[in-house]
Amino acid sequence: MYGYLHAQEINPKEEAPIIAKEDSIIKKDIIDILLKGFQKPKTEKKEQPQNTFITLFPAIGSTPATRLVGLVAANIAFNMGNIKTTTPSVLLTSISYSINKQLLFPVRSNIWLRNNSWNLLGDWRIMKYPQNTYGLGGGSSVNEKDLIVYSYIRVYETALKKVYSKLYAGGGFNIDYFYNVDDTWKGSSPSPFSSYGTGTGNNSFSKGLNLSLLWDNRKNTINPENGSYMNLVYRFYPSWAGNTSGWASIYADFRKYFCFSQKKKNILALWFLYWGVPKGDAPYLLLPSNAWDSYCNTGRGYVQGRFRSKNMLYAEAEYRYKITANGLIGGVIFANAASYSEVGSGKYKYIYPAVGAGLRVKLNKNSNTNLVIDFAMGIKHSNGFYLDVGEIF
Repeated sequence: MYGYLHAQEINPKEEAPIIAKEDSIIKKDIIDILLKGFQKPKTEKKEQPQNTFITLFPAIGSTPATRLVGLVAANIAFNMGNIKTTTPSVLLTSISYSINKQLLFPVRSNIWLRNNSWNLLGDWRIMKYPQNTYGLGGGSSVNEKDLIVYSYIRVYETALKKVYSKLYAGGGFNIDYFYNVDDTWKGSSPSPFSSYGTGTGNNSFSKGLNLSLLWDNRKNTINPENGSYMNLVYRFYPSWAGNTSGWASIYADFRKYFCFSQKKKNILALWFLYWGVPKGDAPYLLLPSNAWDSYCNTGRGYVQGRFRSKNMLYAEAEYRYKITANGLIGGVIFANAASYSEVGSGKYKYIYPAVGAGLRVKLNKNSNTNLVIDFAMGIKHSNGFYLDVGEIF
């Protein structure tokens, strides 16, 4: 969750436009309920298809990392080719401020060129982000909690060319700039953060390239009901690009969705993730860490950044089901587990599981967007509420 509420990318293909009825049951969303009695009767006039859709909405949310957060988010969906052969492109942005004095301004883009010949992905962020860190490895202790205050600029851009069916390959560049970094550790011995060395000064500037492979045959990325997703990214930061030392990371994300009943929309979603640094030493704040994956959603049940290491293994399963026949209210149960390699040995000695349940409230029946209200429990008295827009994965 980026540590805050975020609008997820809309990826409606021609098979998933507006849905008015399903098995003679009229679908409802929260707007239908709020405007009940004020809506004008629908006419039979045929509407002209639109090529651009703009959505702007305010929201509030909460995670264990941010506590209460206020947000204004916007997305723009548009088409750069024939609607039958070109997936709509999406620009997403928001600005949020949390009670923990965290300020975030991300801009994400998912651009599809004519006939889906190319997919251009962007992830830009400006953040002022005070957050606790707890040292490295699965054996780290909450007693080593250390507040790091920093500002962060990220610029990631990737171009992927269609090579076969739903398979895309390409590459791009990635820039990470941490500045005004302040370690507030008050202990007599050096903090776990400063002891690491790489990327722990007043600023850290990483400039790299990436090679990417993508497969995505989901019909709706906001709330997938079937299909599969694979994203393999190799990022490398060579010393000749001005980095203090050369290093590289691997990010392998796999997701699969099973729909057991088209009528009831009972869905089992599975997620597997490996994130590691096979070469060199990544700056401390770029090491694999829970809830710092691409969408900041791993590890419900633990505060963001609670675990950090050179390698991270993660798995999650979530079962999604309807509560009301009209789709207004739904529910989920989920379980996840993560393991982090130990410093020196590289072994995975500890597993951190979590379980939880939540409600889903339909915000937009046309794009199938839900309000997420979850509670998750980890071990060692770790737990938290999560309020978000769009499914976790």
